[in-house]
Amino acid sequence: MISLFKRKSNIKNSITMTVITAVLSISSAYADDFIECSQSFYGGVYPEFANTKLSNNTQALCMDGFAVMYSGVSRTPLWSAEYLNRKRLQQAKQIDREDSFHEESRLPQSMRAKLSDYSGSGYDRGHLAPNGDMANRSQQYDSFSLANIAPQSPRNNRYIWRNIESATRYLTQQYGEVYTITGVAFTDKKTKQLAERVLVPSHFFKAVYIPASNQAGVYYAPNDESERIEIISIDELTAKIGIDVLPVLDAKTKSQAFNLPLKAGEALDTPKTSEEEPTWMLFVLAIFEWLMAQLQA
Repeated sequence: MISLFKRKSNIKNSITMTVITAVLSISSAYADDFIECSQSFYGGVYPEFANTKLSNNTQALCMDGFAVMYSGVSRTPLWSAEYLNRKRLQQAKQIDREDSFHEESRLPQSMRAKLSDYSGSGYDRGHLAPNGDMANRSQQYDSFSLANIAPQSPRNNRYIWRNIESATRYLTQQYGEVYTITGVAFTDKKTKQLAERVLVPSHFFKAVYIPASNQAGVYYAPNDESERIEIISIDELTAKIGIDVLPVLDAKTKSQAFNLPLKAGEALDTPKTSEEEPTWMLFVLAIFEWLMAQLQA
């Protein structure tokens, strides 16, 4: 009986070590690839695959100004990582947009998304690392690589996601710096395809970490026309997509969702209710009440 127990224990330990070894080998496999763009990750630590199946046929790419984990299975990025600060955003404001969508020449032909894949598809070519964050022409050009693009619902891209990108820049201005990981999820049982090649994500997400307050949260939205969006924690995102996007954070920060704004300057834009009186009117009323009191004395 004891012998059988030991045997089961040894088997369990062996399986555990095999899983750990597999995860470590996956992590170390990308270490050299991300050396040149390690500044895009908080603490220099890039996202980890909690579900190792997602790592199949992936390629790490250092872009100018951001980093990408690209999937040859979906022919989309799984995520793009950026470090944003006030100086970068100030520089980005000086650059007008020049659309230059292009195939990623560093990827093998079999893995690449093509411009023709999106033609007439009904989906926008949605940036993960947005053009509006790019501080120079080189960064801007890289942001239009199809390695940074995924099929996105037009309303989601042009309204919900545009607001989220602006809100992230607003947070950067407010706190000085943020780290973001923007990505896609494939959670539907049946996944749509463009040109029988590019997989259409079920969701888009943007994880935001603010070093100044040690807080993090995630925008998580279905890739449709519903304009729905959730604010969830890093741990909740990991459970949904099988990727720990900010593995270096402490357990408390990862378990609590920071109340991210849904648009830039949201707290300042909150309108006054009809019951609120302007300050000048309150002052006039106070004077009127004082005069009436003097007349009645």
